[in-house]
Amino acid sequence: MVSQPSGDPEIGAAGETKLTDSDGRVSASTILSYSPPVVGLSGPLFLVQFYFLNFATDVLLLAPLSVGLLFAAGRVWDAISDPIVGTLSDRTRTRLGRRRPWMLAGIPLLMLSFVMIWSPPELEPSGMYAWTTVSLFFFYTAFTMYSVPHSALGAELTTDYFERNRIFGANSAAFTFGMLLSFGGMQYVMNAVDSRLAASYVAFGVAAALPFILLVPPVRLRERVEYQGRGASSSWGAMRDVLANPHARLLLAVQFCQLAGSGVLGLMAPYLMRYVVKRPDLVGVMPGIFVVFTIISIPIWLRITRHVGKKSAWIAGLLGSGVSFGGILLVGEGDLVLLGVLLGCAGFFAGCGMMVGNSILADVIDWDELQTGERKEGAYSAAWGFAIKSATAIIIVLVSVALQFSDFEANQEQTEETLWMLRILNGGLPLVMYAIAGTLFMRFGLNESEHAAVRTELDARDSASRSS
Repeated sequence: MVSQPSGDPEIGAAGETKLTDSDGRVSASTILSYSPPVVGLSGPLFLVQFYFLNFATDVLLLAPLSVGLLFAAGRVWDAISDPIVGTLSDRTRTRLGRRRPWMLAGIPLLMLSFVMIWSPPELEPSGMYAWTTVSLFFFYTAFTMYSVPHSALGAELTTDYFERNRIFGANSAAFTFGMLLSFGGMQYVMNAVDSRLAASYVAFGVAAALPFILLVPPVRLRERVEYQGRGASSSWGAMRDVLANPHARLLLAVQFCQLAGSGVLGLMAPYLMRYVVKRPDLVGVMPGIFVVFTIISIPIWLRITRHVGKKSAWIAGLLGSGVSFGGILLVGEGDLVLLGVLLGCAGFFAGCGMMVGNSILADVIDWDELQTGERKEGAYSAAWGFAIKSATAIIIVLVSVALQFSDFEANQEQTEETLWMLRILNGGLPLVMYAIAGTLFMRFGLNESEHAAVRTELDARDSASRSS
């Protein structure tokens, strides 16, 4: 493959996908090979993230705080392992490239660990805590091995400012669809006569399907040869560069706040629907409204960003999401219409951030290359993942503490004070976090014209190096 100064790679080996069309747009085959398979990551992830705490407390009958701390510890390890995998993948040199070996290795581990989580043997409480700890750490390690290199690969597919929106828009739609599938799995398990047996069925079914889904990107996509061997010389150096990048620091803070807000939705959905709205039979349907509107909104946000820019669009999305989630403070028993409208609005506004955040991260990586001469997609994807997972871990601990030290009683009628606590966690907390995120992002400065200047200088530098 012959690399070009400002273009994208051409066809690789037989059976691999051409990354761009003749007009420079990212090809449909590239987007289809990269984005839809991510449902194989998000479905298992969200089922664990959104339902396992409730499954552990209501089905396995483990203490909320103990499970929450184990869960959070797993997420912390997940966050810590991101920089390890990301920076190592930047420096990996194989015939398959930097990213694909890691993705291939993660698939069988992800299958096994998912089954372990949802199909535990009959154990005493101490043994069940140990099993849960091992399975969660195993799952998050496998998830990182695939997800971080996959995210890094997406940032490499094109250097075009708006074409990145197409890639990550499709990726976000698929990732969000996986959330919808997870709510379906959650609904199936919660409504089953034997929830523990139903969870096992789901686990084995998902594990059997994963290879057919997750093998598509590493098999079909070819990596850029001109980026090989251009990672940072050390993991510490790579992460130091990320933190020294002012655009990255601000972007990561925004992502942390956004995920601290939206992460509550799935985690608290079983509690909201069972104890506040008192319709546990709709625990998959109501959050599903959020997911459907998120997916529908992405093509609309693609058009909006071309007219107003990524920054203005995302600020509107952040503030709109916060207000929509905040309305959950008003939800009470049987308020299905109000809750549906609020979740639909929240989903519509959230669609912007899910697309634009990753797209802007790719722009920030270009800025880093201009400063350092290195390509560190893995390190930046790892930092991005760290922000997401650390936010999730903190929210899990906060929710677990609130449940443990309130008057909450599993599978019982709740006091009015507990019901308000559940409303605040579902509505008040996202409102505050989204407001902080929107306010912070107003300070972001890497816009389209500045990115174009960065790309011009990088392309000129690349051309000069080829001529010498």
